[in-house]
Amino acid sequence: MKALVCAFIVVLLCSVSVHSLTCYTCVDGDCKTPTECPTSSNFCKTVAAATVFSRTCEDFCVPGVNTYCCTSDLCD
Repeated sequence: MKALVCAFIVVLLCSVSVHSLTCYTCVDGDCKTPTECPTSSNFCKTVAAATVFSRTCEDFCVPGVNTYCCTSDLCD
């Protein structure tokens, strides 16, 4: 019985996968490039101002007047 429980625990530990967030980022002027973020990134960040437009993967994000933060894949 102990062997069965140990085997079950090993299978569970091996089957756990970490889902990375996918964000749009800017590559060569194209800001709709889907990018798989590092596992540490929890937010997609978009900065849209009169002279700046950027999209990045971020560990932390604080929304503001021209800064938008989201936590789902390929959000705008």
